[in-house]
Amino acid sequence: MSTLSTHILDISTGKPAAGVTVHLEREGEIMATGVTNVKGRITEFVPFLPKGRYRLVAEIGAWFSATGRDTLYPCAQIDFVTGEAADEHFHLPFVIAPGGWSTYRGS
Repeated sequence: MSTLSTHILDISTGKPAAGVTVHLEREGEIMATGVTNVKGRITEFVPFLPKGRYRLVAEIGAWFSATGRDTLYPCAQIDFVTGEAADEHFHLPFVIAPGGWSTYRGS
């Protein structure tokens, strides 16, 4: 079974985004919710991820608002698929700024 972690970096300040709520969804249902720590990380959502299609949703709009900044985007989301590999780890970071966001597959 696969595992999952994430990291959120505010590229406009060059600092981790601490306190961002992130949901893990499968088939439209929330499987888990976490909040980024002071390093902008959530190290584990669930003990394992069975094969399937998932969505990671970061509530960046609320976080930017709490830091006194406006953004066009209420959330950033990553759709991804896990396969058959029993020991695969998915590290899916968000790179955010008030004007946009991006992702990549980390290690």
